[in-house]
Amino acid sequence: MLRGLALTAVLVVIATTSSAAGKHGIYKWVDESGTVQYTQTPPPGREAQELKPPPTPADDPDEISDKLKEQVDAMDQRRTEKHQGAADAQQWAEIQKIRRENCATARANLAKLQQGGNRAYRTPDGQVVRLTEEDRQQRIEATNRQIQENCSPPASNQGQ
Repeated sequence: MLRGLALTAVLVVIATTSSAAGKHGIYKWVDESGTVQYTQTPPPGREAQELKPPPTPADDPDEISDKLKEQVDAMDQRRTEKHQGAADAQQWAEIQKIRRENCATARANLAKLQQGGNRAYRTPDGQVVRLTEEDRQQRIEATNRQIQENCSPPASNQGQ
């Protein structure tokens, strides 16, 4: 946005200086020492040649200004996309960290479930239960699915 303001300011300065030169004209004359002088006003009491102002630009200043604004907007859009990409990358990294933690937890749970025996487990509400062989096999299957979901490499960060 700051660049847009700077470009607009430059265009205004160029437009003002070129229009000022066109209104007042440029005069060429030679002083007493033979040096060629260029001024915006004719010298008093001397002969001066009025130079024609330069031709106006072939392009419309408003059109140029619009093009510059479009370029600045495009730059702002790319900057926004870049920042969004960085935010997406950070979110992707956080997801991968959670997946690694889930993978480690699932593998630890599987190791405990595969030890066999009639082990006691504490439920989330604090009760202690003993699993039947059928419950243990169901939990082993569920844990294997968790390992498959969290321990295998993801396809890409676009799907997340």
